[in-house]
Amino acid sequence: MKKQFLVLLMCLSTLFAQAQKFTPASYLGYEIGTRFTRQDKVVGYFQALQSAFPTTLKVEKYGETYEHRDLILAFIGTPENLKKLEEIRQAHQTHASNENLAIVWLSYNVHGNESSGTEAAMQTAYRLLTDKASYLENTIVIMDPCLNPDGRDRYVNFYHQYGNAPADLHKFSAEHNEPWPGGRPNHYLFDLNRDWAWMTQVESEQRVQRYNQWLPHVHVDFHEQGINEPYYFPPAAEPYHEVITNWQRDFQKEIGANHASYFDKEGWLYFSKEIFDLLYPSYGDTYPTYNGSIGMTYEQGGSGRAGLAVITQVGDTLSLMDRVTHHVTTGLSTVEMSAKNSEKLVKEYQLFCKNKNYKYKTYVLRASESKLEPLMELMQKNGIQVEMVGSSSQEISLKGFHFLNGQSEALKLAQGDLLIHTNQEKGTLVNVLFEPKTKLSDSLTYDITAWTLPFAFGLDAWAIESSGVKGTSFSGYAKQLNQVSSPGCYAYAASWDAMKSTRFLTELQEAGLLVYFNEKRFKAEGSWFQPGTLIVLRGENKRPDFDQLLIEIANRNAVKITALTTGFVQEGLDLGSSSVKKIPNHSIGVLTGSPASSLNVGEIWHFFERQMGRSVHLVFFDDLEAALPQLTVLFVPEGGISISENAQVKEWIQQGGKLIVIGYAVDDFIGKEGFELSRMESKMDSIEKPVAFSQEERDQISSTITGAIYECDLDVTNPLAFGYLSYFTLRQGSDPIKLTANNVVHLKKEAKALNGFVGTKVKHLQSEAGIAGYQSYGNGSIIYFIDNPLFRGFWENGKLMVANAVFFVNEN
Repeated sequence: MKKQFLVLLMCLSTLFAQAQKFTPASYLGYEIGTRFTRQDKVVGYFQALQSAFPTTLKVEKYGETYEHRDLILAFIGTPENLKKLEEIRQAHQTHASNENLAIVWLSYNVHGNESSGTEAAMQTAYRLLTDKASYLENTIVIMDPCLNPDGRDRYVNFYHQYGNAPADLHKFSAEHNEPWPGGRPNHYLFDLNRDWAWMTQVESEQRVQRYNQWLPHVHVDFHEQGINEPYYFPPAAEPYHEVITNWQRDFQKEIGANHASYFDKEGWLYFSKEIFDLLYPSYGDTYPTYNGSIGMTYEQGGSGRAGLAVITQVGDTLSLMDRVTHHVTTGLSTVEMSAKNSEKLVKEYQLFCKNKNYKYKTYVLRASESKLEPLMELMQKNGIQVEMVGSSSQEISLKGFHFLNGQSEALKLAQGDLLIHTNQEKGTLVNVLFEPKTKLSDSLTYDITAWTLPFAFGLDAWAIESSGVKGTSFSGYAKQLNQVSSPGCYAYAASWDAMKSTRFLTELQEAGLLVYFNEKRFKAEGSWFQPGTLIVLRGENKRPDFDQLLIEIANRNAVKITALTTGFVQEGLDLGSSSVKKIPNHSIGVLTGSPASSLNVGEIWHFFERQMGRSVHLVFFDDLEAALPQLTVLFVPEGGISISENAQVKEWIQQGGKLIVIGYAVDDFIGKEGFELSRMESKMDSIEKPVAFSQEERDQISSTITGAIYECDLDVTNPLAFGYLSYFTLRQGSDPIKLTANNVVHLKKEAKALNGFVGTKVKHLQSEAGIAGYQSYGNGSIIYFIDNPLFRGFWENGKLMVANAVFFVNEN
């Protein structure tokens, strides 16, 4: 024991000697907390820290942002442990009996303008390498100093431009008021803290891939909230998802109590058990929790309004130094508690991975390959194992809960069905993502209450309680095909049924090919071709490389095509019919800037540019007059944009323009002359009973819908619904709207939510409420998406409908 103490003392002496050579201020040129640090200098800081402490810190670049800023991790441990990082990782992944280190992952600045996080990361790393090095004896600390460098630099550059010297403490000053869109989101204006499970953004995908290689015992996501809020740390508020273990709950309390001891000593204000719940699976606390971590959010008062210093509502001055100090305190306290409880953390994590006794043992998914493919890609990103039913399993009969009708029924497996089991390493995450009904221990939630993946991806699905249903391991569908051309054929045809169909169309049009679609189904070559089929006619594309070019594009996009030998079809209308229409190569604009929702602008922008591979024009309102003559399609995103009375926009539509209005932007058109929208009347008693003060919050949520899933009725013969057999909407607004023109998608009569919270006061109002439709307006059209079909980029079920609105609706 004396020898071990001497060794530790010698290590600490060496570290302190190194610390004298390097301090944060000696590299940065200022004390942490007195200025904001740009990402390139943050990366340089950690590299300099690595040079100063080469045996105890290792920096690794794990990716780049959309704007090409580096994403890095810092690994901190004892010299002995840092030498065998891969061995430690393997021991953890295989649940080795000799595993004895707690792995702690600290994540900072997922919201770019919650800017104290990255500054705190730099200070916390330095402290762990110096005066708190003893915490490393039983831990490996993995630190991501900035999850969102693009958003953070947007904020830091703003502050450097507008910040006074000395700082102006009054929140009305420019330095406390960021311009649209602010530094919170990433390049595509996504909230990366809602993207952990979906990984729609490149930052999330690269980070979660690395995270899943480690799956730490403890994960902390450092945030900031409003300037007048004290510090928040766990335990979290209800609802907790029912899969969260007693140990995960209890250790949150232990860590919270340790934080409180430090805050009590300094007299700092804090709160817990309020606001921030553990339900929605795509947060930086819940995603780790559903993967076995003690997942936690820490919230410091501040955010983009705080700047370097600001006067709060009680007259105190909140400084960046204060905010950094608080985050450093909880970060070090987290590592301290993890070190003290390393054996218990290891044991409980291994039990979490072993115990997967959920009600439903297997989820059976059935759809076309094109519909299943996006889900398979998501499963691969999450490290979830999938099996496929082969021909030998076709006679197996089972009983399962059918997602579509909410009933238990007989089921016979079919070749090509996908099977996802909960008895696997990622089984808890599987259970959360696929469960038919999310149980709420409390209806007061911080986010949406439903995300059931079979509905989000538009699949047929069953949940099976019995075990033993097996298929063969499946790693995914072909990314490319090997089809050959048919020189001399009359045309080529391809189904329109998934996002890869839209990418195929984009490439065809960019290559200069003319593409058509059919409004009514026809039979040719012994097969039926449904409405919306893409048709590329040889006679309309007279070029020598026609066959080769088309086949290359089809194979690259894994789109199956059929050669049609004649335009004279077996049944239906011939290919020369007026019901076969040319698809314009549209010029698409998206209204951008305040007061538009930056999130929705980003969803539309990312949808076209990254998912469809098609350029769009981001148009500020002040530039709309100049832009309109160059556009054929204009998106109006959610937000406070008022455009329904704009004379120039009306004239543009009447002359053939296409206006696509999303979410609550629709409100601007309701009840106004010329627009075929109205609010559905409520049949409830208008007299409201008095509500006790203590019940006001709960009374308010009785009039809301917090992300509930509904099945819709839809007209599958309408161009807006081409490629669909059914549709499920994620409903967040409770206000029922009636479409009197082409009411293509609407809720069922006496509609009931399939999953998610719906307030008692608005349940009955949803019957036959409009979801999506359109009206003619002169020679043009207005398409209304009352529920946002691109929500957070993960609602796959809605994406094709947006493409339909652009390419098929009102095409003459």
